[in-house]
Amino acid sequence: TLLPPAPADPLMAVVSDDHAHESLCAESLAVPSAKQHHGTPRFISVEEVKQHNGQGGADFWAIVDGYVVDASAFVDSHPGGLRKLLSTDTPGAGATGKYFGFSFSRGRNAHFPDTGRRFHSGVQLFMSGVPPRDEPFLPPVDVEFPPHGKLVILGRLV
Repeated sequence: TLLPPAPADPLMAVVSDDHAHESLCAESLAVPSAKQHHGTPRFISVEEVKQHNGQGGADFWAIVDGYVVDASAFVDSHPGGLRKLLSTDTPGAGATGKYFGFSFSRGRNAHFPDTGRRFHSGVQLFMSGVPPRDEPFLPPVDVEFPPHGKLVILGRLV
C-alpha cells in the first residue's frame, strides 16, 4: 500500500531542476570595505523599508538575499500584484523562515535559474560600483527582468 507523501514543511526549501542553484544566493557576496572601493553599500533599516510599502502610491521596497531593492516597477506587472510582493518579507515566503528572508535562489519561492543569475550579476555589479565624488555609498544598480520590469538595488539590510 502506498501512503500519500507527507505534507511539505512550509519553511523547508523546495529544490528542483528548474530552480536557481543555491550558489547564486547573493547574500554571501562580500561587502567591500571603504578602502577597497572608496565606498560601501548603504545600510538600510527595517523601519525605513517598511515606510516604502507600496500603499497609497508610495514606492515599494523589498529584501532579496539581504539586499534592499526598490521593486516599484514590479507592482503593476507582477502576476500576483502588490499583495504577492508584500508577502516576500514574511517568514513563510523566505528561505530562512524569518522576516525578510526572501531569495531568488533558495527556499520555497526560488525562481527560475535566469532570475537567480540576473539578480546575482546585478549584486556583483552593485558591489563593484564606485560612488559619485564625495559620496560615501555605492550607487544604486538596475537589474532588468523582462517583461516584468526591473529591481533597483539600493543597499543592504541592517
